[in-house]
Amino acid sequence: MFSVLNEIGNNSSFRTTSVVVTSVGISGFIYVLVAITGYLSFGNDVLGNIVGMYPPSVSSTIGKAAIVILVMFSYPLQVHPCRASVDAVLKWRPQRRSESPGRSPPRDTPLLPPSKPGGSARPDSIGETRFAAITTAIIVLSYIVAMTVSSLEKVLAYVGSTGSTSISFILPGLFYYKISSPDSPHHQKLMKEDDDEGEEYSDDDADRTLLGPGGLKSGPWRRRILRRASLALAIYGLVVMVTCLVTNTFFIVAH
Repeated sequence: MFSVLNEIGNNSSFRTTSVVVTSVGISGFIYVLVAITGYLSFGNDVLGNIVGMYPPSVSSTIGKAAIVILVMFSYPLQVHPCRASVDAVLKWRPQRRSESPGRSPPRDTPLLPPSKPGGSARPDSIGETRFAAITTAIIVLSYIVAMTVSSLEKVLAYVGSTGSTSISFILPGLFYYKISSPDSPHHQKLMKEDDDEGEEYSDDDADRTLLGPGGLKSGPWRRRILRRASLALAIYGLVVMVTCLVTNTFFIVAH
């Protein structure tokens, strides 16, 4: 999702919200449609792989082919950010507070700086040996998991209880709680950028900004509520993760 948002030319709040709502809405509609049709077909006897429960036919074959195409194209898309994340974790070193940069680059600065003339690699790029090693490790580990675990239902259950809750609830809440702290250097940088952008507004726009619902008069209490809500969201995600993990483990052991 972040890779898609970074590629949007006009990444305004309305455009990014439209992309998120459209993509999540379409995928959610398809998931709900498959779940409802599977329950109407098999009732309480439905299994994790609904497509495999249907008898051989043209429609079931199309569904199986769609799953093959999905895995074939989604795997490289998932390996790409996974490799970048693993490389970033391996390169990470604790940084002292005094070594933090004094100011952040402007928002229109590209995330990846242009390469130098002559085709020389950027200092933050992954070397060929490191690239091959991380990619090979990801492929080998995923192959071992695919050959060891025979139930797709178990894999989806644990991935949903850990990864989905972390991405949807825990990490967004913790990130906002950390950035919104008044003592956080990230918060101070964002406030400075907002002040710089605010100077470009006219007097009328400034009046509407100061006196509007989201202006400075209602800003402090609103930020406090959002900060507490973000912490509550992270705690809720932890509760959901623990509950789902315990439930999945209990059902696997029971069966």
